[in-house]
Amino acid sequence: MSLSGGGRWDAWLDRDVPPSAALGASVAVLALIALGDYLTGPYLVFATFYLVPVVIAAWYVGRRPALVVAAAAGVVGALSTALDPGEVTAPVYVWNGVFRFVTYAFIAVLVDAERRARAAISAASQTDLMTGLPNRRQFYADAQRELDRARRSDGSVAVAYLDVDDLKARNDTYGHQAGDEMLISFAEVARRCFRSTDLLARLGGDEFCVLLVDADLAEAEAVVDRFVAALARAEPLPIRVSVGLAAGPVPAGVDIEDLVHAADALMYDAKQSGKGRRCTRPTLLAS
Repeated sequence: MSLSGGGRWDAWLDRDVPPSAALGASVAVLALIALGDYLTGPYLVFATFYLVPVVIAAWYVGRRPALVVAAAAGVVGALSTALDPGEVTAPVYVWNGVFRFVTYAFIAVLVDAERRARAAISAASQTDLMTGLPNRRQFYADAQRELDRARRSDGSVAVAYLDVDDLKARNDTYGHQAGDEMLISFAEVARRCFRSTDLLARLGGDEFCVLLVDADLAEAEAVVDRFVAALARAEPLPIRVSVGLAAGPVPAGVDIEDLVHAADALMYDAKQSGKGRRCTRPTLLAS
């Protein structure tokens, strides 16, 4: 079962709806359907309409709330027919309610599974699988939003381009598993040292980038130096990194790709001067 259809339908599925609002909408829709079911009598079938609140709850809230809504839909649907005059016995109403609940619960489980699978695919497309950090695509999207915000508020940001030194030598000497462990250790240290507001990503290979939000050059240097010192104490072997760091107000008409390229050039200068060094500039772009 797949709810993906592209275009506007996908936009609705990806909409960020607060769970409380979605659950409230689900209950309201359920009440309206139950009222319509009762008022129209037993001759118009409303059973399929009860799936609407169940699907809303399953997609935007989760499996357990959806099962509660499914149970409520089964009970309300059975009661709406029980209130109509007729010769149907109580066991039949019970059977109808149970059958409805099982059907609605099954749909709820399927929709929840689809939601989880969609979320997993989305996360995989945005994440570097080895380190668990955001990948280049996700970093560029998130960082551009932060740049736009900083530009509007006349704030300052810093961009640090980080290149792990001697990764190839580590691979050649200890094997590729050791090189992978080096990158994983690098990412773990970075998570501890950089601030929760900073955007950290692996761009590919041995290259990483950080956007330090609301930071001037002095603040960025302090954070980066703390990170470099922590890498030197990494286990089982210390890690060296070459850093290109630029900070300042965000110029008009500049996007994140421009700033990453500028920080990359600074990192190259640092690496050319002997590796394990930091090259900085008090402006985001060269004058």
